[in-house]
Amino acid sequence: MSIVEMLKEATPKYELTLPSNGEKKLFRPFLVKEEKILLMAKESSDQLTVMRAVKDLIESCVDIENVEQLPMFDIEYMYLQLRSKSIGEMLTPTYVFPGTDDSATLEINIDDIKVEFDKEHKKEVKITDDIIVTMNYPNISILEKISENDGEESIPLFNLIVHCIEEISTKEESLGKNMLSVSELSEFVSNFTKEQYEKMVEFFSTSPKLEYKDTIKTKEGKEKEIVLKGLMDFFK
Repeated sequence: MSIVEMLKEATPKYELTLPSNGEKKLFRPFLVKEEKILLMAKESSDQLTVMRAVKDLIESCVDIENVEQLPMFDIEYMYLQLRSKSIGEMLTPTYVFPGTDDSATLEINIDDIKVEFDKEHKKEVKITDDIIVTMNYPNISILEKISENDGEESIPLFNLIVHCIEEISTKEESLGKNMLSVSELSEFVSNFTKEQYEKMVEFFSTSPKLEYKDTIKTKEGKEKEIVLKGLMDFFK
């Protein structure tokens, strides 16, 4: 056995539970060569570059398939578990208070960051008495597709709604997303009333999310609530 094989054999294994479905997966800490890729992605500050780096990391370190199809809250959770076992349990992100130049360095234990679930949340959105839309959660595959097509760093909510439609059901038929083009789905969403559109927005606002909340003091001694959520907030 070579010394590299001996190192690999001695690498510890841990277990995590996917928030989306409760499945247990084995994983190992990431290696020095893998950490270098993360550092390069961090320097770019580009959301798509960071997503791809985290995807590659998860594929290398976690016993799991089809990473690009997993909900983003699963991706974010797995990244934090990998980071905890590879670098340490404490995160020290710099938080900038919105609308000010005031900032604070936080100390957050990764164990305190949880995926929050809304009990009222549903994947089925009732558009009319005859039309129900089943939604998919944003995943890396969807976000890459939108970014590549639009060439934008931020992803418009309208485009996210269109690409996350999984199925449209009526009393007569069910149309899966593979049966409809993006332009057809866009036209469908464009013809929503404001109330119908808000129902789709609510799907995203109540979706499971990795989130951390705390109250800290500003330099002036005022207490302010902070909220961190999403991959970029924790990729520090």
